[in-house]
Amino acid sequence: MAMKLIHENNLLFRLDAGESSYAFQVTPDGRLQHLYWGGRVDAMEELARLNGKNSYPSEPSLDPQDNQCWREHQLWEFAPEDIGVYAPATATVRNAWGNVVTDPRYVSHRLLPGKPALAGLPAAYAEPQEAQTLEVTLEDPNTHVQFVLRYTAFQNLSAIARSMVVVNRGDAPAELLRADSLTADFWHESLDVCFFDGFWGKERCFHREALQGGRKTLESTRGLSGHAMNPSVILCDRTTTEETGRAYGALLVYSGNFAIEVDQSPLYRTRLSLGLHPQRFQWLLQPGESFQTPEALQAFSPNGLGTLSRTFHDLLRNHLIPRRWRDAPRPILINNWEAMHFDFSKEKLVNLARTAKENGVDLLVLDDGWFGKRNSDRCALGDWTANEKKISGTMGELADAIRAQGVKFGLWFEPEMVSQDSDLFRKHPDWAIQVPNHSLSYHRFQYVLDFSRPEVVDYVYEKVAAIIQEAKLDYMKWDANREMTEVGSTALPPERQGELPHRYVLGLYDLYQRLSHSFPNLLIEGCSAGGGRFDAGILAFSPQFWTSDNSDAFNRLFIQYGTSFFYPCSAMGAHVAVNWFPQRYSPIETRAAVAFAGTFGYELDLNQMPPEELNQVKAQCQFYRQHHHLVQNGDYYRLTSPYEDNVVAWMNLAKDKSEFLLTVVFVRWDAAFYGRNLRLAGLNPNDTYSDGTQSWPASLLLQAGYPVSSPKNGDMISLQIHFQKA
Repeated sequence: MAMKLIHENNLLFRLDAGESSYAFQVTPDGRLQHLYWGGRVDAMEELARLNGKNSYPSEPSLDPQDNQCWREHQLWEFAPEDIGVYAPATATVRNAWGNVVTDPRYVSHRLLPGKPALAGLPAAYAEPQEAQTLEVTLEDPNTHVQFVLRYTAFQNLSAIARSMVVVNRGDAPAELLRADSLTADFWHESLDVCFFDGFWGKERCFHREALQGGRKTLESTRGLSGHAMNPSVILCDRTTTEETGRAYGALLVYSGNFAIEVDQSPLYRTRLSLGLHPQRFQWLLQPGESFQTPEALQAFSPNGLGTLSRTFHDLLRNHLIPRRWRDAPRPILINNWEAMHFDFSKEKLVNLARTAKENGVDLLVLDDGWFGKRNSDRCALGDWTANEKKISGTMGELADAIRAQGVKFGLWFEPEMVSQDSDLFRKHPDWAIQVPNHSLSYHRFQYVLDFSRPEVVDYVYEKVAAIIQEAKLDYMKWDANREMTEVGSTALPPERQGELPHRYVLGLYDLYQRLSHSFPNLLIEGCSAGGGRFDAGILAFSPQFWTSDNSDAFNRLFIQYGTSFFYPCSAMGAHVAVNWFPQRYSPIETRAAVAFAGTFGYELDLNQMPPEELNQVKAQCQFYRQHHHLVQNGDYYRLTSPYEDNVVAWMNLAKDKSEFLLTVVFVRWDAAFYGRNLRLAGLNPNDTYSDGTQSWPASLLLQAGYPVSSPKNGDMISLQIHFQKA
């Protein structure tokens, strides 16, 4: 990969990432103008000619010296504030005079091998031979606040990582009111926008809309990324499909308040902005202080939404999740919650562990209720000491008893929360996020701890680490069931109260980092009332995340479909549970087939299952071990959509195309349906594949399809077929 600089006088930059290119230029007055983002181009001289041609021409009658007339129609790389652009700015600084004009100019640039880390924040990583980083420094001539824009282009992926450092080089305080991680401008008259909203039990619903004039905002102001909107977005041509058409994706590596804005002017200049939510953000920069924005990941595909998804999958798997877990097989786990809730004992847990081992499960997870006086969800959060009466001994003794059955051991925690009825809250009521002289909303019988305070993070670390050490835990389920309200800190001065949401996230990441460093072999699975904080920031510490509390196979088809547009299968916690809804029955083989699309496990009581279903559990665990490498490390292809098709299908294809797993779910039984030919994807057309009974030319599978039909009558019937290259 080469980042090429041409025309020294014009300072044009081009980053080549995989099969894509990204270019911008310093204008004669020192501002940054965007030139191009799309498929790979090598014509640097022609790119330079785009300067001045990608802004909408002014009317002939206007004086060319009246330069403000074109600013709102220009494509900006760093969008200024309050100089006539009239669209979201890249950054906004309130200066000592009280105004917000932010108009920085080019100062310098430098090239770095590989990818630097971000101070206090998770970010993608890359070795020197895998990526190259460009830093461009701008400075506002009035405030002397500098903006260091960082771009990392990956060698083998059509993806770029972006962030910004804001440094106050002036001699007066400056108030940062907006600091985006990404600004991307387009000239385009017919774009669609794809986004992913939801709520508890219905996370990451896929939406695709025609982009209209005006501004569309996708956001969270809940203190965490949240169920309601995922910090990700796709812009694509109206004609783009899974396999054809241009698609641009962006994903924020952050777990707190965010805003994605898509602003389209009447003349079809479209601006994509991604970063911290400006509504709930301010940061006071004293002279010499700096602020690091979260990282944004952007990717381009000339070949449809599927290629875009696979680019993000490779980026997150190979350059974001902890290196320790990048290629390591994930354990098959069973969580005791659905089987026992708070009504468990050492004897019940040991019996469950024994049955789990006999049927192929690797790990038993003890969920809520093992600590303090926790026998309901109304108390004891924050009191992270084992209830030795309930578990008949110490946590170390319980862990030894579980492991004696031949399985590993894990525990549930909710480290960020505190119950009103807890020893911790009685001792430190000021440690809860709160506004003085205002009532504090009580939600799920808990409050949010103020992680902007180092002493709070220290306390939680010491308590949680002591349990991990005593039990020699193999796994930790990290839950977060509460959003922020009455957002204030008793430890911050009034002028810094707007810093609380981001300082909280920095404290969260600090706790994750310390636990990960102290216990490098601990598998941490993220959770937030199910999938409420399923974002790239958490995946930098937790290689897998509980996709949703809703394990109903039918609902999971939609949830996992939406999740797959950015996040790899290896990150999606997916388990077999009992049928949630009596009116809609899914056979256990279909519940397993849907759960095979992620990290596999069980949410039920194995000791209450009939023998014939236990035999299926054993067979499912064997199947998982035999084929999960395809799910964890292979390429994922969405063949049909649950929103549009009664036959929902996907493929997990080995990187070398030597084998693949085809999964098909026949959602609703139809007496008139006798089967169909399902077109496959991703195969080399010159190869031949065997499904175990006969061979099929790949060209036929790609063009005519593979014949599938439901093996029996009924709703939610599934097929899973393993193909190998003949």
